[in-house]
Amino acid sequence: MTADTPITQFVAAPNGWRAAIADPQERVIMVVPIVAWAPVREESPRTSDQMDLEPVVLFDNVREPIISTLGETLASWDDGSHIHQILAPSFEVREVPDGWQVQEYGD
Repeated sequence: MTADTPITQFVAAPNGWRAAIADPQERVIMVVPIVAWAPVREESPRTSDQMDLEPVVLFDNVREPIISTLGETLASWDDGSHIHQILAPSFEVREVPDGWQVQEYGD
């Protein structure tokens, strides 16, 4: 099994869970919806060694939506982006660096 193997085991995330991704090149924290939680797969990149479940995120692009684990998404980007925070429902991004913007994905 490789990182390209489809996600076959997951639990749907309750509405409102989001991931805040920091992009140091653009000085932006992008907030994307978490649609599910999947067991960590040994061969796949991980968002954090501290989590036993991996967030599954949705990029709802028109004609080209992407559903991927957050770890695989970050590993495929070579711009230094990293997880800033996992947001439970009704929580907002904290500790935003000076001069950075927070954007909901798609805005």
